Amino acid sequence: MKRITILFTMFILMAGISCGQTDNFRAIDFIIGEWQGTGSGFGNENSRIESVFRSAMDGKYIEVINESWFEPTEDKPIGEHHIDRGFISYDKNRNTFVFRQFNSEGYVNQYLMNDSLLNDTMIVFETETIENFLQGGKARWSIHKISENQIQTVFDVSFTNKEYTCFGKNNLNKKEKTMSDNKPKVTGIGGIFFFSDNPEQTREWYKNNLGLATNEYGSSFEFRNAHRPDEINYLQWSPFKTGSDYFAPSNKDFMINYRVQNLEGLVEQLRKNGVTIVDEIETYEYGKFVHIMDPEGNKIELWEPIDSVFTKMGGETTK
Repeated sequence: MKRITILFTMFILMAGISCGQTDNFRAIDFIIGEWQGTGSGFGNENSRIESVFRSAMDGKYIEVINESWFEPTEDKPIGEHHIDRGFISYDKNRNTFVFRQFNSEGYVNQYLMNDSLLNDTMIVFETETIENFLQGGKARWSIHKISENQIQTVFDVSFTNKEYTCFGKNNLNKKEKTMSDNKPKVTGIGGIFFFSDNPEQTREWYKNNLGLATNEYGSSFEFRNAHRPDEINYLQWSPFKTGSDYFAPSNKDFMINYRVQNLEGLVEQLRKNGVTIVDEIETYEYGKFVHIMDPEGNKIELWEPIDSVFTKMGGETTK
């Protein structure tokens, strides 16, 4: 597989094909940022909204994350939580933007931008295909720029041979930027991992003597974000069985996980500085990870976290 990847990369370079699409995204860059606000629709239900639009993979894509928390209703007494994620790319062959979206309900949408409606204050995506929806159904997602710090998103649905109907409307405000906004860097400690001859006994000792809330993996420490005090963050403490290869290629008996922001930008910066990158960035529901080596032969785990996943999972934490 590695050889195929290298050959494919060489083919792209020899053909002179540019992978970057940063310049193309300038037409829609007003959406970039973190947004929060309220929504209405979907059966007259009110909701709290958080949306993120950010550059991804060296500017080749715009990553999109939307989360909605709907208020309880008579039919849904505990409310409802909706998540959708996806990427916007630029298709040079069709000379238009494509948005591929995955919804927590199982719908998979591929939208094309309606270029005839594109202007400095509005973006309109219309579905090209929808998986797991009524045959012949369509959806339209519009983003309206109200001001530099305000946008409105509108979701319309058309059932088979029917006109579009508004299913939801969200009003969002851009979150305030901090001094360190999106700068590639470490923001804190994300985990402490060390070898133990008997991890189970070690966990039990820390639980009984130091009051850690432990499970089969160790303990999760809960704390608050210094810039966003309403946000819960986590640090994982875990003893590993002595001899585990998880710390390889380091021969040390510990490994530290650092919380970072803009992991992709940081890895690019580390490569330029000649730092040894052990593996490729891997993405999970709870964040992105990569491993590097420091000059002393210590393996370091870098983590760009999505703490909200752990918060929603619940469970006992140390705090």
